[in-house]
Amino acid sequence: MFKNIILSCCIIGLSYHLCDAQETFIKEEKNIYKKIYDAPLNLVGRQPLNLHELLSGKPLLLTLIFTRCTGVCTPSLIRLKENLLHAKNKSLNVLVVSFDPVDSLKDLERMAQNMGLDSNQQWMFGVTDSIKELEQSISFSPVWDSTQNQFDHDALLVGINEEGYITKKLIGIRDSHDMDLLIASMNNIFSPTYRIPDKNTLFSCFNYDPSTGKNTPGLGLLFIALPSILSIFLILFVRFFSRGKSFQGENGHGVA
Repeated sequence: MFKNIILSCCIIGLSYHLCDAQETFIKEEKNIYKKIYDAPLNLVGRQPLNLHELLSGKPLLLTLIFTRCTGVCTPSLIRLKENLLHAKNKSLNVLVVSFDPVDSLKDLERMAQNMGLDSNQQWMFGVTDSIKELEQSISFSPVWDSTQNQFDHDALLVGINEEGYITKKLIGIRDSHDMDLLIASMNNIFSPTYRIPDKNTLFSCFNYDPSTGKNTPGLGLLFIALPSILSIFLILFVRFFSRGKSFQGENGHGVA
């Protein structure tokens, strides 16, 4: 009995994991093949310029962070630095932009120094006074958590080709293989991707509405969870039925 319950819990956990993975895929597909917002930038150690000016000659890899982050920001930058060292194609520039209005160029300069990237010409650190427009153009939505004094946000990498189009996005800390696929897309080389579920996709876990940018539960979520739910009800029914039989047997024994 206990083993059946454990198995059902594992199935439910796997179901939610699969649906969470699908939601990540949907996020990575948002705003693909759209132009990145041409945000005005103030960069550490460089003259102010607009984002599109960084695209002359090389594609651009963009990541958004904030310097007070105690979560994923620093680990994701460290992994990015490591992945780029082993990348097959190193012909690109990296732009690190803070989405925290409190951050200053001094804060970004300190972060670059701490990571040993302050003299690396491939990397640029900066801020912009048009962060909301930039976030919207890449579908990035950090949420301030006042209890933690931190932003809740994804670790996001955005690949941009020389024409300013978003070619691929990666969410989470990824390996060198994913990085090679991202860089290939930035150089207009085909890389595998996935299709956004639409109204003709009946059994997706979530239904994405491009007009609102929100997901609603889909039939796929019900079908994935259904076997686990039925198993739990069956276990409870058998257990209740067995107890009923046992109770009747005890009463019959007492009468005799």
